Amino acid sequence: MEFIRVFTNPKRCMQRLGFLKPLIWQASRTATNNLPTLGNHLIESVSQKVSVTLTPQLQEYIRVALTDTQRKAHQRITSKRPLDEELEEVKIQLELQDVLLSNSDLPSKRGKLVKEDWKKYPYLALNLGLLRKGTYSLLVRGQSFLSLISGNEIKGFGRPVVKEVNGGVNLLLLTIPQKLLLLFSFIEGDGDVLKLFYKRLLQTSEGFADREVGGYLPEIYRVIIKENRSKARSGDDLLRIQRLLDTANKIERWTKAKPTGSKDILMESVTPRLEPFVDIGLLSKPDPFVYRYQVTNATRAFIEPLINAENIDNFIQHSFFEATDKGFSLNGQHRIDRETILPAIQKAYDVLKSPLGYAPILEVALLAGICSITEIGKFFVISEAIDALKSLQKARSE
Repeated sequence: MEFIRVFTNPKRCMQRLGFLKPLIWQASRTATNNLPTLGNHLIESVSQKVSVTLTPQLQEYIRVALTDTQRKAHQRITSKRPLDEELEEVKIQLELQDVLLSNSDLPSKRGKLVKEDWKKYPYLALNLGLLRKGTYSLLVRGQSFLSLISGNEIKGFGRPVVKEVNGGVNLLLLTIPQKLLLLFSFIEGDGDVLKLFYKRLLQTSEGFADREVGGYLPEIYRVIIKENRSKARSGDDLLRIQRLLDTANKIERWTKAKPTGSKDILMESVTPRLEPFVDIGLLSKPDPFVYRYQVTNATRAFIEPLINAENIDNFIQHSFFEATDKGFSLNGQHRIDRETILPAIQKAYDVLKSPLGYAPILEVALLAGICSITEIGKFFVISEAIDALKSLQKARSE
């Protein structure tokens, strides 16, 4: 069990979860990686120029989301064509990520990566337990995520540079299995913050802006510090507590004074607790270009069991899949029989086992639960999967 479940280095660029797909795919290609290689490859991949047909949704994206300099490059074409005018087939050059972000199916059209994000965004994969710190190689959770990514999804990020992108799979759209795995990873890695933060958000009947609710974080951090300071058992634990306190103080100073020239620590801290949950489907954005949010029935259905849980570990073990079944309206059937659980576990084990035949029980149970509820409409909680394995071991010790 983690000492505290708090992200250590949230960054504002950690917005679109779909960028994790090419990052994890690239990390899987070698046994070890380094941050510059992995991060720069991601930026090069998503910023490669592609040729696309100009559409009304691209026109709107160019007008609203691009910088003045970027917009001027397309101004001669876009300014002559109203959004509601039927367009001739006109080709333009855009970054691949701009094309993906302009898609009308995306709930948020923000989160474009810039060059300096090469050393920031990959830490999201570390915080979610997908990559190993130091070697940036896949952890078992990363293998689980990779198994949920189709070949068509990652095809567009390979080399050589794609010259034509029209139609096909949008990598920034998440499938339900991908959403569930990433949501579990958020709760496991940042659950102490999310539990208290979303409890406050549920009390908001109207929409809210990111900067407004970012002011909740200093108090939340201090509550976590107060509850866990006495549990610190190492110098690393004490260092994490001190860093969390320093961040709380910096955010509070920012909300009061907003010092000129200082890094906006409030936005760095709050954005990764909001934008990813738009991708996952637990928050809505009335305007996909504006950082303003709305709590939904899905938010309440998932978050209320989290709030009422004794602690994060208890929620993970006993309530996660039941809460996701309600939050995502999956209409799954709760089953605890071996005939349901063991085949799902066997399937997950075959995906995750090491060359020596080992696989962590939690990771196998998580992947098994995700596949069961999304593929056959039957769910079981983590503790029930572990109990089924223990029962089998007693019956068949070999």
